[in-house]
Amino acid sequence: MLCMLAGATLARADEPVRSDGADIGVTIMGAIVQKNSADNVALIKDSTGSVQAIKQDFVILDKYKVVAVHPQYLDLIDRKGKRYQVYEDKFASQLASQKATAAQPRTGADQYREDGFERVKGRISMTALYRDNLVKHDLAHVLMQATAEPVLEDGQVVGFKIFQIDDGSIFAKAGLVNGDVVTNVNGQDLTSVAGAVQLLQTLKSADHIDVDVRRGGKTQHMSIDVR
Repeated sequence: MLCMLAGATLARADEPVRSDGADIGVTIMGAIVQKNSADNVALIKDSTGSVQAIKQDFVILDKYKVVAVHPQYLDLIDRKGKRYQVYEDKFASQLASQKATAAQPRTGADQYREDGFERVKGRISMTALYRDNLVKHDLAHVLMQATAEPVLEDGQVVGFKIFQIDDGSIFAKAGLVNGDVVTNVNGQDLTSVAGAVQLLQTLKSADHIDVDVRRGGKTQHMSIDVR
């Protein structure tokens, strides 16, 4: 999960400029951390409104080259050699999570209810408005609420481990816990980072989602219905 800064900070000439990205037109929406750091992927939104998955050596806005994607920030360099460390701004997300947790306490380990959302064990139902607020309006905040890391077996990606789950986040409300490995979504095995990013885009308007999660060596099934 990416650490967040409230805004840009000043730096000495020999130090990178530390920023939340607003000053250069880049918003980091989330990151996928891999064993080889050169393969780390960040999901960003630039000042044109374009959302893209980027890796090391990618050039943003034809100006900022990605030197490295870190779990907490992006290392960038512009055409003049000026360096930047761009962090995500997560303070607003944390505040929203705290308010949601205070307003809607859990009703038990296997249950959670709030306006527009209900979970009983592995069955989740939500309103279309709730879904749209999550994936169309608050997606950047959602992606900051947990970290995903590919899990490899015999050199092949078999799923994504979820950890650093924020209290009060949609991941917690859905019943996920740190260490869960999501292996399959709507019948599609998660075998690559690119495939997972593409699948995420297709789920924005889905009315039903089936998810397989490996926990403690056993596979559990979750279903999400939009009503």
